[in-house]
Amino acid sequence: MKAATRRPWIPTHEWMVKPMRQTEWISGQGILVWLAEVFSALGMGTYLVGLVAGIWDITTWAWWTTVVGWILIVVFKLPLHFLYLGRKRNFWRAIPPFTNAWKTSWFARGMFFSVVFTAAGFVQIVLWYLLHWVDLSASAADVVTILSWIVGIVAGVFIVLVGMYCGFAMSYCKGVQFWNTGLLPLVFVLMGLADGLALTMGVILATGGAGEETIGTLETWTRVLLIVNALLIAGYLIRAYRRHAAAEVAAQDLIKGSTAWVFWILLVALGIVTPFVLSVVTAFMSTNTEPLLIIAIVCHTIGAFALKYSVLKVGIYRSVLPGVA
Repeated sequence: MKAATRRPWIPTHEWMVKPMRQTEWISGQGILVWLAEVFSALGMGTYLVGLVAGIWDITTWAWWTTVVGWILIVVFKLPLHFLYLGRKRNFWRAIPPFTNAWKTSWFARGMFFSVVFTAAGFVQIVLWYLLHWVDLSASAADVVTILSWIVGIVAGVFIVLVGMYCGFAMSYCKGVQFWNTGLLPLVFVLMGLADGLALTMGVILATGGAGEETIGTLETWTRVLLIVNALLIAGYLIRAYRRHAAAEVAAQDLIKGSTAWVFWILLVALGIVTPFVLSVVTAFMSTNTEPLLIIAIVCHTIGAFALKYSVLKVGIYRSVLPGVA
Protein backbone atom coordinates (compact mmCIF):
# COMPACT_ATOMS: atom_id res chain seq x y z
CA MET A 1 0.00 0.00 0.00
CA LYS A 2 1.40 3.34 -0.98
CA ALA A 3 2.31 5.59 1.94
CA ALA A 4 0.27 8.77 2.28
CA THR A 5 2.02 11.88 1.05
CA ARG A 6 2.90 14.20 3.87
CA ARG A 7 2.07 17.85 3.41
CA PRO A 8 4.90 20.18 4.46
CA TRP A 9 4.34 22.10 7.70
CA ILE A 10 4.98 25.59 6.34
CA PRO A 11 2.32 25.68 3.54
CA THR A 12 -0.25 24.18 5.93
CA HIS A 13 0.44 26.92 8.50
CA GLU A 14 1.39 29.66 6.08
CA TRP A 15 -0.75 32.20 7.91
CA MET A 16 1.52 31.90 10.97
CA VAL A 17 4.74 32.97 9.27
CA LYS A 18 3.71 35.46 6.57
CA PRO A 19 1.09 38.18 6.04
CA MET A 20 -2.18 36.77 4.69
CA ARG A 21 -5.04 38.53 2.94
CA GLN A 22 -8.46 38.60 4.62
CA THR A 23 -11.37 37.44 2.47
CA GLU A 24 -14.27 37.44 4.91
CA TRP A 25 -15.44 40.97 4.00
CA ILE A 26 -14.63 41.14 0.30
CA SER A 27 -14.89 37.67 -1.28
CA GLY A 28 -17.89 35.41 -1.75
CA GLN A 29 -20.71 36.53 0.52
CA GLY A 30 -18.34 39.16 1.92
CA ILE A 31 -19.10 41.25 -1.17
CA LEU A 32 -22.35 42.12 0.59
CA VAL A 33 -20.30 43.85 3.31
CA TRP A 34 -18.47 45.90 0.68
CA LEU A 35 -21.69 46.96 -1.04
CA ALA A 36 -23.41 47.74 2.27
CA GLU A 37 -20.57 50.01 3.36
CA VAL A 38 -20.53 51.81 0.01
CA PHE A 39 -24.23 52.63 0.35
CA SER A 40 -23.58 53.60 3.96
CA ALA A 41 -21.08 56.27 2.86
CA LEU A 42 -23.24 57.47 -0.05
CA GLY A 43 -26.35 57.63 2.14
CA MET A 44 -24.53 59.48 4.91
CA GLY A 45 -23.06 62.10 2.60
CA THR A 46 -26.26 62.66 0.66
CA TYR A 47 -28.49 62.88 3.73
CA LEU A 48 -26.13 65.28 5.52
CA VAL A 49 -25.92 67.65 2.56
CA GLY A 50 -29.70 67.76 2.25
CA LEU A 51 -30.13 68.18 6.02
CA VAL A 52 -27.69 71.09 6.31
CA ALA A 53 -29.18 72.80 3.26
CA GLY A 54 -32.74 72.25 4.50
CA ILE A 55 -32.00 73.67 7.96
CA TRP A 56 -31.40 77.03 6.32
CA ASP A 57 -34.19 76.74 3.77
CA ILE A 58 -36.47 73.73 3.18
CA THR A 59 -36.39 73.72 -0.59
CA THR A 60 -37.72 70.97 -2.84
CA TRP A 61 -34.24 69.70 -3.72
CA ALA A 62 -33.12 69.68 -0.07
CA TRP A 63 -36.14 67.57 0.88
CA TRP A 64 -35.57 65.14 -1.98
CA THR A 65 -31.87 64.89 -1.08
CA THR A 66 -32.69 63.76 2.46
CA VAL A 67 -35.17 61.26 1.02
CA VAL A 68 -32.52 59.81 -1.31
CA GLY A 69 -30.00 59.60 1.54
CA TRP A 70 -32.53 57.84 3.77
CA ILE A 71 -33.41 55.37 1.01
CA LEU A 72 -29.73 54.54 0.40
CA ILE A 73 -29.40 53.54 4.05
CA VAL A 74 -32.72 51.83 4.68
CA VAL A 75 -33.41 50.20 1.30
CA PHE A 76 -29.84 49.30 0.29
CA LYS A 77 -27.36 49.28 3.20
CA LEU A 78 -29.47 47.58 5.88
CA PRO A 79 -30.85 44.74 3.69
CA LEU A 80 -27.34 43.99 2.39
CA HIS A 81 -26.02 43.74 5.95
CA PHE A 82 -29.00 41.60 6.90
CA LEU A 83 -28.33 39.18 4.04
CA TYR A 84 -24.73 38.82 5.24
CA LEU A 85 -25.78 37.70 8.73
CA GLY A 86 -25.49 34.02 9.57
CA ARG A 87 -28.62 33.58 11.72
CA LYS A 88 -30.85 36.26 10.30
CA ARG A 89 -33.79 35.66 12.63
CA ASN A 90 -31.60 36.51 15.63
CA PHE A 91 -30.50 39.90 14.31
CA TRP A 92 -32.51 41.71 16.99
CA ARG A 93 -30.15 40.31 19.61
CA ALA A 94 -27.45 42.67 18.34
CA ILE A 95 -29.56 45.74 19.14
CA PRO A 96 -29.54 47.38 22.60
CA PRO A 97 -31.24 46.86 25.03
CA PHE A 98 -31.38 43.18 24.01
CA THR A 99 -27.60 42.87 24.26
CA ASN A 100 -24.60 44.35 26.04
CA ALA A 101 -22.39 43.72 23.02
CA TRP A 102 -22.43 47.45 22.23
CA LYS A 103 -19.86 47.87 25.02
CA THR A 104 -17.24 46.02 22.98
CA SER A 105 -18.60 45.56 19.44
CA TRP A 106 -18.70 48.29 16.83
CA PHE A 107 -21.09 46.18 14.76
CA ALA A 108 -23.63 46.12 17.60
CA ARG A 109 -23.18 49.88 17.93
CA GLY A 110 -23.63 50.26 14.18
CA MET A 111 -26.87 48.30 14.34
CA PHE A 112 -28.14 50.64 17.05
CA PHE A 113 -27.02 53.75 15.12
CA SER A 114 -28.83 52.51 12.00
CA VAL A 115 -32.08 51.80 13.85
CA VAL A 116 -32.14 55.23 15.50
CA PHE A 117 -31.34 56.99 12.22
CA THR A 118 -34.01 55.04 10.35
CA ALA A 119 -36.69 56.25 12.77
CA ALA A 120 -35.42 59.82 13.26
CA GLY A 121 -34.71 60.31 9.55
CA PHE A 122 -38.19 59.18 8.59
CA VAL A 123 -39.82 61.55 11.08
CA GLN A 124 -37.64 64.43 9.88
CA ILE A 125 -38.66 63.79 6.27
CA VAL A 126 -42.35 63.77 7.22
CA LEU A 127 -42.03 67.00 9.22
CA TRP A 128 -40.25 68.75 6.37
CA TYR A 129 -42.94 67.57 3.98
CA LEU A 130 -45.58 69.17 6.18
CA LEU A 131 -43.64 72.43 6.37
CA HIS A 132 -42.88 72.62 2.66
CA TRP A 133 -46.04 71.31 1.01
CA VAL A 134 -48.89 71.49 3.54
CA ASP A 135 -50.64 74.77 4.36
CA LEU A 136 -50.30 74.79 8.15
CA SER A 137 -51.53 77.44 10.53
CA ALA A 138 -48.92 79.74 12.07
CA SER A 139 -49.00 78.02 15.47
CA ALA A 140 -48.87 74.53 13.94
CA ALA A 141 -45.99 75.56 11.68
CA ASP A 142 -44.03 76.82 14.70
CA VAL A 143 -44.50 73.55 16.56
CA VAL A 144 -43.56 71.46 13.52
CA THR A 145 -40.50 73.66 12.90
CA ILE A 146 -39.23 73.15 16.45
CA LEU A 147 -39.82 69.41 16.22
CA SER A 148 -38.06 69.23 12.86
CA TRP A 149 -35.00 70.94 14.32
CA ILE A 150 -34.83 68.52 17.25
CA VAL A 151 -35.43 65.41 15.17
CA GLY A 152 -33.11 66.69 12.42
CA ILE A 153 -30.24 67.13 14.87
CA VAL A 154 -30.76 63.60 16.21
CA ALA A 155 -30.91 62.18 12.70
CA GLY A 156 -27.81 64.16 11.68
CA VAL A 157 -25.76 62.90 14.62
CA PHE A 158 -26.73 59.30 14.05
CA ILE A 159 -26.20 59.34 10.28
CA VAL A 160 -22.63 60.51 10.93
CA LEU A 161 -22.22 57.62 13.36
CA VAL A 162 -23.65 55.24 10.74
CA GLY A 163 -21.06 56.46 8.24
CA MET A 164 -18.19 56.24 10.73
CA TYR A 165 -18.76 53.00 12.59
CA CYS A 166 -17.43 50.74 9.81
CA GLY A 167 -14.19 52.70 9.84
CA PHE A 168 -13.93 52.32 13.60
CA ALA A 169 -14.74 48.59 13.40
CA MET A 170 -11.94 48.12 10.86
CA SER A 171 -9.49 50.33 12.75
CA TYR A 172 -9.94 48.16 15.84
CA CYS A 173 -8.71 45.09 13.92
CA LYS A 174 -5.20 45.01 15.38
CA GLY A 175 -4.28 42.02 13.25
CA VAL A 176 -4.77 44.09 10.07
CA GLN A 177 -2.16 46.80 10.48
CA PHE A 178 -3.24 48.72 7.36
CA TRP A 179 -6.66 49.29 8.94
CA ASN A 180 -5.44 49.82 12.49
CA THR A 181 -5.40 53.63 12.41
CA GLY A 182 -7.74 56.41 13.49
CA LEU A 183 -7.44 57.98 10.03
CA LEU A 184 -9.68 55.34 8.47
CA PRO A 185 -13.04 56.64 9.83
CA LEU A 186 -12.04 60.16 8.74
CA VAL A 187 -11.21 58.98 5.22
CA PHE A 188 -14.58 57.23 4.93
CA VAL A 189 -16.55 60.23 6.23
CA LEU A 190 -14.86 62.87 4.06
CA MET A 191 -15.09 60.75 0.91
CA GLY A 192 -18.73 60.06 1.75
CA LEU A 193 -19.40 63.79 2.02
CA ALA A 194 -17.74 64.46 -1.35
CA ASP A 195 -19.80 61.70 -2.97
CA GLY A 196 -22.92 63.02 -1.21
CA LEU A 197 -22.35 66.44 -2.75
CA ALA A 198 -22.14 64.81 -6.17
CA LEU A 199 -25.36 62.84 -5.66
CA THR A 200 -27.05 66.01 -4.42
CA MET A 201 -26.24 67.67 -7.74
CA GLY A 202 -27.80 64.65 -9.40
CA VAL A 203 -30.95 65.14 -7.32
CA ILE A 204 -31.03 68.81 -8.33
CA LEU A 205 -30.69 67.92 -12.01
CA ALA A 206 -33.50 65.37 -11.65
CA THR A 207 -35.89 67.64 -9.74
CA GLY A 208 -34.91 70.95 -11.32
CA GLY A 209 -35.21 72.53 -7.91
CA ALA A 210 -32.20 74.87 -7.78
CA GLY A 211 -30.35 77.46 -9.82
CA GLU A 212 -26.80 77.76 -11.10
CA GLU A 213 -25.68 79.52 -7.93
CA THR A 214 -26.56 76.49 -5.81
CA ILE A 215 -24.80 74.13 -8.23
CA GLY A 216 -21.76 76.40 -8.15
CA THR A 217 -21.66 76.36 -4.34
CA LEU A 218 -21.89 72.57 -4.24
CA GLU A 219 -19.13 72.26 -6.83
CA THR A 220 -16.88 74.57 -4.79
CA TRP A 221 -17.28 72.41 -1.71
CA THR A 222 -16.71 69.31 -3.84
CA ARG A 223 -13.38 70.68 -5.11
CA VAL A 224 -12.27 71.44 -1.56
CA LEU A 225 -13.19 67.97 -0.30
CA LEU A 226 -11.54 66.24 -3.26
CA ILE A 227 -8.25 68.01 -2.54
CA VAL A 228 -8.51 67.22 1.18
CA ASN A 229 -9.32 63.58 0.41
CA ALA A 230 -6.38 63.23 -1.97
CA LEU A 231 -3.99 64.60 0.67
CA LEU A 232 -5.56 62.44 3.36
CA ILE A 233 -5.24 59.25 1.30
CA ALA A 234 -1.61 60.13 0.50
CA GLY A 235 -0.90 60.67 4.20
CA TYR A 236 -2.64 57.40 5.01
CA LEU A 237 -0.39 55.47 2.63
CA ILE A 238 2.77 57.18 3.86
CA ARG A 239 1.83 56.27 7.42
CA ALA A 240 1.23 52.66 6.37
CA TYR A 241 4.75 52.44 4.97
CA ARG A 242 6.17 53.54 8.32
CA ARG A 243 4.25 51.03 10.40
CA HIS A 244 4.34 47.23 10.64
CA ALA A 245 5.58 45.13 7.73
CA ALA A 246 2.04 43.86 7.04
CA ALA A 247 0.79 47.45 6.57
CA GLU A 248 3.65 48.10 4.15
CA VAL A 249 2.76 44.96 2.18
CA ALA A 250 -0.86 46.17 1.98
CA ALA A 251 0.21 49.64 0.81
CA GLN A 252 2.47 48.15 -1.84
CA ASP A 253 -0.34 45.91 -3.07
CA LEU A 254 -2.58 48.97 -3.31
CA ILE A 255 -0.02 51.04 -5.22
CA LYS A 256 1.67 48.48 -7.48
CA GLY A 257 0.14 45.08 -6.77
CA SER A 258 -2.99 43.23 -7.80
CA THR A 259 -5.30 45.96 -6.43
CA ALA A 260 -3.39 48.83 -8.07
CA TRP A 261 -5.74 49.08 -11.07
CA VAL A 262 -8.70 49.68 -8.76
CA PHE A 263 -6.76 52.28 -6.79
CA TRP A 264 -5.21 54.24 -9.67
CA ILE A 265 -7.88 53.94 -12.36
CA LEU A 266 -11.21 53.71 -10.52
CA LEU A 267 -10.40 55.67 -7.35
CA VAL A 268 -7.69 58.20 -8.21
CA ALA A 269 -8.32 58.81 -11.93
CA LEU A 270 -12.12 58.45 -12.08
CA GLY A 271 -13.14 59.10 -8.48
CA ILE A 272 -10.92 62.09 -7.66
CA VAL A 273 -9.06 63.60 -10.64
CA THR A 274 -11.86 63.49 -13.23
CA PRO A 275 -14.56 65.08 -11.00
CA PHE A 276 -12.09 67.76 -9.90
CA VAL A 277 -11.10 68.63 -13.47
CA LEU A 278 -14.72 68.66 -14.66
CA SER A 279 -15.70 70.85 -11.71
CA VAL A 280 -13.01 73.38 -12.63
CA VAL A 281 -14.07 73.31 -16.29
CA THR A 282 -17.76 73.86 -15.52
CA ALA A 283 -16.85 76.80 -13.28
CA PHE A 284 -15.79 78.70 -16.43
CA MET A 285 -18.79 77.62 -18.51
CA SER A 286 -22.00 79.62 -18.55
CA THR A 287 -24.26 77.16 -20.35
CA ASN A 288 -24.67 73.46 -21.17
CA THR A 289 -22.82 72.16 -18.10
CA GLU A 290 -25.29 69.37 -17.42
CA PRO A 291 -23.51 66.64 -19.49
CA LEU A 292 -20.23 67.29 -17.68
CA LEU A 293 -22.00 67.29 -14.32
CA ILE A 294 -23.56 63.92 -15.06
CA ILE A 295 -20.15 62.48 -15.98
CA ALA A 296 -18.67 63.89 -12.75
CA ILE A 297 -21.49 62.39 -10.68
CA VAL A 298 -20.98 58.95 -12.25
CA CYS A 299 -17.21 59.15 -11.67
CA HIS A 300 -17.76 60.19 -8.04
CA THR A 301 -19.98 57.15 -7.50
CA ILE A 302 -17.47 54.81 -9.14
CA GLY A 303 -14.83 56.25 -6.79
CA ALA A 304 -17.05 55.49 -3.78
CA PHE A 305 -17.23 51.82 -4.75
CA ALA A 306 -13.49 51.72 -5.55
CA LEU A 307 -12.42 53.23 -2.20
CA LYS A 308 -14.19 50.66 -0.02
CA TYR A 309 -13.23 47.81 -2.35
CA SER A 310 -9.53 48.63 -2.40
CA VAL A 311 -9.28 49.21 1.36
CA LEU A 312 -11.10 45.95 2.12
CA LYS A 313 -9.14 44.03 -0.52
CA VAL A 314 -5.73 44.94 0.93
CA GLY A 315 -6.74 43.98 4.46
CA ILE A 316 -3.72 41.80 5.20
CA TYR A 317 -3.26 40.07 8.54
CA ARG A 318 0.10 40.29 10.24
CA SER A 319 1.88 37.00 10.92
CA VAL A 320 1.16 35.25 14.20
CA LEU A 321 4.73 34.33 15.09
CA PRO A 322 6.68 37.26 16.62
CA GLY A 323 9.62 38.57 14.68
CA VAL A 324 8.22 37.33 11.36
CA ALA A 325 6.88 39.74 8.70
